[in-house]
Amino acid sequence: MTLPSATAPPQRGRSPWLLPGVMLGISVMALILAEVAPQWSRLFYFVPYTFLGNSLAPLPYDGAVVYLGSQHSLWLVVLVATAATLVIEAWNMEVLARVLAREGTRAFRNHQVTQWSLRWYGKAPFCSLVATCVLPIIPHYPMRFLAVLAGYPMWKYQLSVILGRGARYSILAGFGLVFPIPGPWIIAASLVILAIGVRSAHRMNRTQPEVPLTHRPETAAEKV
Repeated sequence: MTLPSATAPPQRGRSPWLLPGVMLGISVMALILAEVAPQWSRLFYFVPYTFLGNSLAPLPYDGAVVYLGSQHSLWLVVLVATAATLVIEAWNMEVLARVLAREGTRAFRNHQVTQWSLRWYGKAPFCSLVATCVLPIIPHYPMRFLAVLAGYPMWKYQLSVILGRGARYSILAGFGLVFPIPGPWIIAASLVILAIGVRSAHRMNRTQPEVPLTHRPETAAEKV
């Protein structure tokens, strides 16, 4: 039995530019406040960086949380990071809903792997979302696709983000509080990790399966 291929469309009547406009306004305000209150500038700059770090941009994000943990109160870092993450996640899910609602994605929605993943996701959707939000070794992007395809309620998804990302940010900021690491070291380590990830993805895309050569019997004409 296959799951239905249709996906829950985004809210009708709402402009697709609404959330990007909101994030742009928040980012501009954060940059202005960073100039007005230099002592809090790192936290204000952290808001637009969170939008980028949790979107499609391959920016090293966890290192920034570790660094801020040594600069500001743990609860404040977690609060700012989680709140900004909720905003960008709302946009991530809306973009995916609009893309997956297209007719051109029907083959992907009905693919055997997609249907198999949806069945497993349906066994414990909330716990799966929380786990991928907390654990860095498990990518969260596939769970976004599954949540959209399964028509998972947005409020439950955002609640999983609060619990999962909140726990992850608390651990990272707490690590920075206990073990203050110089900013340049964190930047260097983040860039190395990013380079390794990009290189690995590039090599995976270039890897092509070898096609075994089959022996073709000679014809009478070829023997002559």
